[in-house]
Amino acid sequence: MHSWFNFLVSVLCCTVLVGGCTALPGSNNLNRENANLTQQSRTYLAQANFDERLGETTQLELRVLGLADEEPLALGALGSALIETNASSLTGHQALIAFYEHVDAAEAAALHLQRADQIMKAIRATGDGSRQQPFRALSRSDARLLVSHSGDQLVGDIYQSNGAAPLQLLVLSRPDGKSPITSTYFDLSALIEPVGGKKGNPWDVLRILADNEDTAAQAAIGTYLARQQRYEPAVRWLEQATRDDNLLAHTLLARIYWYQSGLKNTSRDTQAQSDAPSLDQGAAELTQLAIDNHIAAIELGSTESMYTLGRLLLEDSAKAPLEHTSGVIMNPQRKIAGAIELLEQAGALGYAEAYLYLARQSQRGDYLAASADSTNAYFAKAAELKNPGAIIRYARYIASSPEQSAKTPIIPLLTELAESGDAEAMVVLGNIYAKGVDVRPSTRKAIRWYKKAVAQVQASHHGDAAIVNEVAWTLAVTDRKGLHKPGYAQTIMDAMMSNNKEGQRHPEYLDTWAATYAANGNFERAIELQKLALEIARNQERDDVIGILQAHLRFFEAGTHLKDRTP
Repeated sequence: MHSWFNFLVSVLCCTVLVGGCTALPGSNNLNRENANLTQQSRTYLAQANFDERLGETTQLELRVLGLADEEPLALGALGSALIETNASSLTGHQALIAFYEHVDAAEAAALHLQRADQIMKAIRATGDGSRQQPFRALSRSDARLLVSHSGDQLVGDIYQSNGAAPLQLLVLSRPDGKSPITSTYFDLSALIEPVGGKKGNPWDVLRILADNEDTAAQAAIGTYLARQQRYEPAVRWLEQATRDDNLLAHTLLARIYWYQSGLKNTSRDTQAQSDAPSLDQGAAELTQLAIDNHIAAIELGSTESMYTLGRLLLEDSAKAPLEHTSGVIMNPQRKIAGAIELLEQAGALGYAEAYLYLARQSQRGDYLAASADSTNAYFAKAAELKNPGAIIRYARYIASSPEQSAKTPIIPLLTELAESGDAEAMVVLGNIYAKGVDVRPSTRKAIRWYKKAVAQVQASHHGDAAIVNEVAWTLAVTDRKGLHKPGYAQTIMDAMMSNNKEGQRHPEYLDTWAATYAANGNFERAIELQKLALEIARNQERDDVIGILQAHLRFFEAGTHLKDRTP
């Protein structure tokens, strides 16, 4: 169960003797010392009443972290108590380092510093800190110390459950005030069974930790309750978690308060219509709580809150003035300026969706003035972040806007994505070569990419029907010389629609299927499929497509296939 401790022990070269310090063991004693440490580690997890011991250890660790800069003399007893319980406690050694440095015991401080370094090296050797290969540790405090050792600012943490790591700790940090947030994962699953919990079920451990002021556990419980829509207890747990500057807790609280403010608005409108008494609490207080928590998360570096609050401000700019947390009333112009600043800040920190949102607004002109140049620039910034969705969105925008030239080299980004196996990127590359956007036109290359996309989808168990549909439509109805391939288009649609029950209930796919038959001169089959598409569209009340389907049916009934300059 704890086989990974053997590896941990193999890296450590000393043990701690409570009540004093010893010299580092010689090489002849190394194996014996390692065996002692292995036993001590196992003893920690095998103690009777481990649930009580875990709670006590958690409280000791929190006291160490709380007193580190204020009462270094108290750290001696706390550090010794931690190491007596668990000789590999990084927090215990850090406490004794601070204590011995304060009392000018340089030799003792150096000994614990070396032991702490060895423990950190051992933890780092257990993984790479990713979600798939988390570091292994025995306490949240040790995990946080490892992350902060390089000088990173801790901005939040939460326990999660992830497959092979049912008790996984996510620690968020920032190297400096301007850098994107870094995620580091730790596996603490070794704690589950010693507390008497069922294998793979972290709940017992989480309750012990949360009851002993572990704010990452409190955030985890609050998140779970919020997902169950039990918002009142969720808010209580999350508010406790925010005492530790936990941006994750602040962000979720902001979501809950904003959601509740929407319910209040809906209830208020309903009551107004029925002449019912007004609610004691309006939406304004909840809205302000949402904004306050978003701002707290933003101060800790949350790009999600920057994006969310930016959207809220921008979309609220046409409404009544909004009170900022400072008490300043924000008029629409200030809200728009503040929204753009937040969204651009989130984008600069790597949150591609913020740039994509600004691009959409600049394109549509809903909340920002319509501007092709701004749209192009925001799409380009999003693509430069190498976000797959942003790259594809930008490439589609450039391919559909012949008057626009890419502001960043989009072809290399799109090609890299396509070569990694992204079928939609392959289709968009086909469109670009077909139209000659930022490249020399080549129907040969276009068809090659289209066929690669279809092959990629067909090889996948969960193939994307939309990819096949787009390729088939393009090759069936295009009037571009050398690109019209109706036979291939019909073949791939036959293969998809014959085995895809969901696709058979999709009017757009049936429309494409009919178009491929018409392109091959089989108008009888095209009319049959098009009438089926219309029937399904009417049953689904798809008013958005019924007119188009009827127009295509008239073409087929007249013995004419569809022609378009797509892509």
